[in-house]
Amino acid sequence: MKKIITTTLAAGLVASMATAEVSTTFDFSSAYVFRGVTYNDGAVFQPGIEATGLGVPEAWGGLTVGAWGNYDFDDYDDTLPTSEFSEVDWYLSYSLPSLVDSLDLFLGYTEYTYPGVAGGADKEGNVGVGYGIAGIGLGYTLYFNVGNGDKYYYNEFAIDYGFEFTEELGASIYATAAYLSVDVAGAEDGFADGSLGGDISYTLSDVWSVGASVTYIAQLDDKVLPDAKYGAGYDVDLVGMLSLAASF
Repeated sequence: MKKIITTTLAAGLVASMATAEVSTTFDFSSAYVFRGVTYNDGAVFQPGIEATGLGVPEAWGGLTVGAWGNYDFDDYDDTLPTSEFSEVDWYLSYSLPSLVDSLDLFLGYTEYTYPGVAGGADKEGNVGVGYGIAGIGLGYTLYFNVGNGDKYYYNEFAIDYGFEFTEELGASIYATAAYLSVDVAGAEDGFADGSLGGDISYTLSDVWSVGASVTYIAQLDDKVLPDAKYGAGYDVDLVGMLSLAASF
C-alpha cells in the first residue's frame, strides 16, 4: 500500500513539474547590499532559480518556489572568506486569485541560510499587495521574522514604470522606501533605507535575455540605519549589476 501511495505522489510531482515554468538568473554585482546594509563592498556572483505554476490551476492562484545565493569574490577588507557562498536563501510565495483587475495579493516565506555558520538561519514571512495603473506598478510588502529572535517589521513601499523601445529591448525605472520597526531596547523606528534605480534588458531568444542595472541606495535616517563605521551597515550607496537570464 505504501508503495502505491509513494508511486502516486511521485507521479503527481513529476506531472506538476512538467507544467511549471522555470527561470534562472545569473547576476554579477559590484557589491552585495540588502535593505540598505552592505554585506560585501566588492564583486559578488548571485545566481537564482525559481519555478512557478507547479500544476496549480490559475483559478486557485499562483505558487512559486525558488532558491538564491550570494558567492563572494572580494573579502570586504579581510572580513569575509572569498571564493565561496556566504548565503543561500530558499523561498516560496503564493499569489491569491485575482478579484480585481491589476490587483495582486500575495504571501510568502523565506529561509536565509549561511553556509559555514553552525545553526545560522533566519526565517521570515511576508505579505503584500501590488497594483498596476497606466503602466505604473505600485507595491507594499510587510516582512517579519518568524520563530526565535528579536521581532522586526520591515515595511517596503515600491513604485516602478516599465517601457519598451522595441519587442526585444525594454527598460524600467524604480524607487523604494522602507520603514523599519524593531522590538529591541534602544533601537529606533523610522524610515531606514530607500533606493532609486533603472534597468535595461534585451531578449536574445525565446529562452535567453541579458540586462544591466544601476541602483542608488539612500540612507533615510542615520539613527535607524547607522553608518558602517558605527557598527551598523550603511556603506555602499551605488550598485551596478550585469545579468543573464533564461526561462523554460
